[in-house]
Amino acid sequence: MEKSYDHLQTESDWYRRWEEQGLFTPEAGSAGSPFSIILPPPNVTGSLHIGHALTLSLPDIIVRRKKMLGFNVLWLPGVDHAGIATQMMVEKNLKKETGRSKEDLGRERFLQMVWDWKNASEQRIVGQIKKLGLALDWSRMKFTLSDEMQRVVRKVFVALYREGKIYQGTYMVNRCPSCKTVLSDLEVEHKEVHGRLTYIRYPLRRDPKRWVVVATTRPETMLGDVAVAVHPKDARYKKLIGQDLLLPLTGRAIPIVGDEDVDKDFGTGAVKVTPAHDPADFKIALKHRLEKIVVIDEQARMTGPIPEKFAGLDRFACRQGVLNDLRALGLVEKEEEYTHNVGHCQRCETVVEPNISKQWFLKTAELAPPAIAAVRDGEIAFIPDKWKKVYFNWMENIQDWCISRQLWWGHRIPAFHCQDCQQVLVSEEDPERCPGCSGTRLVQDPDVLDTWFSSALWPFTTLGWQDDSPDFKTFYPTSIMSTGFDIIFFWVARMIMMGVHFGKAVPFREVLINGLIRDEKGQKMSKTKNNAVDPLDIIREYGADALRFTLAIQAVPGMDISLSLSRIKGYKAFANKIWNASRYVIMNLKDDERAAFDPRRISDADKWVLHKLNNLVEKVNASFDEYRMYEAADLIYHFIWDEYCDWYLEFSKSDLDSPDTRAVLKLTLLRILQLLHPFMPFISEEIYQKIKAEKEFLIQTSFPAFSSELAFPEAHAAVETLKKVVAETRKTRTENRIEPNKRIPIFLKCDAPAERRHLEKHLKYFDFLSRSSKTEIVADFSSLPKGFRGVSLNWEILLPFVDDTDRQRELARLRAEHDKLAKLIAQNEAKLSGGGFADKAPAEVILNFKKNLQEIIEKKAKLGKTIDDLA
Repeated sequence: MEKSYDHLQTESDWYRRWEEQGLFTPEAGSAGSPFSIILPPPNVTGSLHIGHALTLSLPDIIVRRKKMLGFNVLWLPGVDHAGIATQMMVEKNLKKETGRSKEDLGRERFLQMVWDWKNASEQRIVGQIKKLGLALDWSRMKFTLSDEMQRVVRKVFVALYREGKIYQGTYMVNRCPSCKTVLSDLEVEHKEVHGRLTYIRYPLRRDPKRWVVVATTRPETMLGDVAVAVHPKDARYKKLIGQDLLLPLTGRAIPIVGDEDVDKDFGTGAVKVTPAHDPADFKIALKHRLEKIVVIDEQARMTGPIPEKFAGLDRFACRQGVLNDLRALGLVEKEEEYTHNVGHCQRCETVVEPNISKQWFLKTAELAPPAIAAVRDGEIAFIPDKWKKVYFNWMENIQDWCISRQLWWGHRIPAFHCQDCQQVLVSEEDPERCPGCSGTRLVQDPDVLDTWFSSALWPFTTLGWQDDSPDFKTFYPTSIMSTGFDIIFFWVARMIMMGVHFGKAVPFREVLINGLIRDEKGQKMSKTKNNAVDPLDIIREYGADALRFTLAIQAVPGMDISLSLSRIKGYKAFANKIWNASRYVIMNLKDDERAAFDPRRISDADKWVLHKLNNLVEKVNASFDEYRMYEAADLIYHFIWDEYCDWYLEFSKSDLDSPDTRAVLKLTLLRILQLLHPFMPFISEEIYQKIKAEKEFLIQTSFPAFSSELAFPEAHAAVETLKKVVAETRKTRTENRIEPNKRIPIFLKCDAPAERRHLEKHLKYFDFLSRSSKTEIVADFSSLPKGFRGVSLNWEILLPFVDDTDRQRELARLRAEHDKLAKLIAQNEAKLSGGGFADKAPAEVILNFKKNLQEIIEKKAKLGKTIDDLA
């Protein structure tokens, strides 16, 4: 092995070899229980960001362990066409490079450009995923807009239409003027905006010197008012109901209507009704059969029956013009600062415009209840469980889903309009003739489906539901869906509805919710804040293993991660530690090590490490089974660094002549590599190749399991005693500035006979680790030379002085420590007698507190005797 670990060299070739050997490709009929995960498909908008690295690494860690446990594992990859996002990127790029719009190119040429973009982006994304080391079966790669997916999406749309669940209707929708399409409610982000509330006088038609005052934050919409609504029991306006008002700036007469939905205590109690541009007003208009006048078009420009001076103006420019004219006419009663929530497009952050439009909708009233029951009855579990409440809250108040989008990139809606008889045909195949009139002038609906429509079908369509394929029969329902909390509504809920309806079973058994990745200051990462991190940059600098381990050890389900380069650098150092430890083991192997060894012949140090490792295996498996990968990673990290490297490898240096110790070294290294492999696949594979046995690749070996035969409690207790005394001895040497490599005589005294016997058996380890020239365990220090003292529970340590300067320095140190312990005892005794802690804490906590206090009191007493002796 090379002296130092080179992650670039190690990670450069292993993925290709794994892929060539088909290690990630399962067979539908293979032995082993099926376990499947469908990759949350990244958008083909460009390349992956650090958030993807988290979302993709965690399920890969689960997948690799499941493979090693003997499951028949499918980890299926794919990418998403991402309708709005991808079209926006390509349009922006087209404008920047050529100054042209998509309309200049035409639909076919523009779509070819998007396909080219998609191909380049997909290639980039696949390369990034492979750099991360994901164990994906690329032979089953899917794309949400492939020919296969277009056929199955069309099949589902037609089925839902024939069931009466998809319909076309004219309703109030959210429209983004910049993206030039409608949005579902979920695609609208409401942000707090500081604006102005304007109070406008609407004169009575019969008596223009009297008026009704209405308040609005959007004065430009008054041009489309068709009424003013008041509560029928509001004494101020009761007698005015049925009379007409003159709509300022237009001269149109509009009625005053009584409506019980009006809050008479809010504002002036009178509400302007603009049904074409406000959802609440739209409902009022339906009740009172009021007309709907459109005054803002799809690009947010003024239109319709309005004063000519405002026609064609941007909505915000018109707002100022309307206000100026109203002020000039004396019709503004007052204006005040006002903070309110305004809908913005989630993609481009443009202010959304409520708009009446004919769109395609999916009824959710029948689809939602079975999906709610699936979670409530435990068929699907959310991890953490708290996200269930969020899911229920949305699902129990779900609205019909607007599924049509005014885009070119996406699944074209399979609806055909007959130009002769106006019949609408919905069909899986393109019809040649109208069944109603036999006409051939059929025009397909220009709209495409919301991206989330095809994404909602992802778990069952990628497995071949449409063909009742062997994969579908074997791997559906899938096992886990790992995703972020921000798309529970967009994606998870809709997958459950569609999966239960079409797949006739839940799409997955568990939903693992990840947090967001933030920078080390806790800020959300974004290009605008200049704190975004490219995972490929991290991989080049620190390695994929270090990145994966950093993400895993911080990924508490549902909690955000603060990512810092210093932590990644720290786990790169961990990889170096693993490399150096492995190098030590492998350099000392002699090829005579037996695979099986006699427990009666191995040393207590060997038994100790096997016992420790066995307990680690049990805890790691328990953590994995509860999806606490962060806990498993932390346990492995501390075992390797704090126990294996710091202690066992040091113990082994005294026993390298024993083939049994070398056999234990080899076995423990193998088990460590197996535990590490799900987290750090590259370095673990590289090292495994130096010690491999019957299996060619590490992922083909079995993940470690707890064994009662590897439990050695007595040897474990003996070595723990040894560690405790060595640690206190080292501490005493360090505190008194004794040269680390200088061998000195050491005297020990012990109040516990069993512990004394433990140490007497292992003095060779003690001498080696404590740099002792001669160690004696004595009953009393009084006849010995004065020296530096250390205390550790049942043990006292004496390191003889060289001269009186040492004595004076030690006396000062011990007095300072004695004073510190006295203060600590006083604080703890006050805590016990104060009432609050003693009354409220559980009995077990109080008992442990008193036990620790007693140990501190005893330590102080020993120090007092030592001080008296030295003084």
